Amino acid sequence: VGVVKQMETAALKAAGENKSSVFSRKLTALYTKSTLIGEDILFREIWFHTLIFGEPVDVEEATTDVPDNYLLCICENGENLKDRKKGDILIGIMAIQPTTGEVIFDSFQDSASRLELESRVLRLQPVEIILPASLSEQSEKLISSITSM
Repeated sequence: VGVVKQMETAALKAAGENKSSVFSRKLTALYTKSTLIGEDILFREIWFHTLIFGEPVDVEEATTDVPDNYLLCICENGENLKDRKKGDILIGIMAIQPTTGEVIFDSFQDSASRLELESRVLRLQPVEIILPASLSEQSEKLISSITSM
């Protein structure tokens, strides 16, 4: 979901040189499944709880129920042509949990079966995966099978 806000007010528009032009708008926020619980949403929920129940909520308490919404980035590099033909490849991953700021990164050598990659992806259970423009056939098949589940 993209949030687009009007960047000018009617008063600024009237005082400016471009009185007859369209109000300028700008994309100010972008929310995806992994980044949906941002500070603005979290604080709105805390304010709402305080208003309804009359008791303040600690921010740390409110964030304990936030699910792990990892954003995972995968990249790979075949060391040489011989390794690429066999399917062996060096893989790097970085997972980010935007609501807590947790960052996990790793690099590892994987075989054509992609068992190492599979175990890491299944353990993290990311809600979003960012992939490079070109990915090996074995990795593509694995990611497709995992995301179709």
